[in-house]
Amino acid sequence: MSRFCSFRAALVVAQIIVSVLLGTSAVVASPARVRTTGPLQSQPAPKAPATGTVKAGAAVDIFDRKGFWAHVRSGAQTGWLKLDRLSLDSGVSAGEIAALASGRTGSNNVVSASGGRGLDAADLTRATPDTAAVAALSHSMVSETAAVQFAKTGGLKTRHIAYIQAPKTPARRSR
Repeated sequence: MSRFCSFRAALVVAQIIVSVLLGTSAVVASPARVRTTGPLQSQPAPKAPATGTVKAGAAVDIFDRKGFWAHVRSGAQTGWLKLDRLSLDSGVSAGEIAALASGRTGSNNVVSASGGRGLDAADLTRATPDTAAVAALSHSMVSETAAVQFAKTGGLKTRHIAYIQAPKTPARRSR
């Protein structure tokens, strides 16, 4: 067992040295499948020029991630896809960001996060509002009357929930 561990450690060190000498990072590709046909983007941005097209069901290898984007290889093509367009070969949807970031892809591994896991300070600094997307949402807007009717049709009932009260702070003692 000790020899095996020593051999494995030597192998890892050798991989790191080769990666450094070649100027590349050690990348392990993760297999996935494309969920929806569409373009591969040249950059992790929705309006980036397309580098090609991938069809639904195509096998790809994820070799890098940036925010909610995956850099993939499909045959000779490479490009960026939004994570929600991918399904991991393990059967977990790549849209489930918690599964990708934590590696918890089995059942009973509940992971919850708010915000954008995988985003760094530079991503947030470069972020700009997508006014066209917000305008497009206004076409999906329904009236309050239509929403109430939808809720009644679905058997939903109104629930009133009180606001969370601010914690009480202890009175400061004077010295």
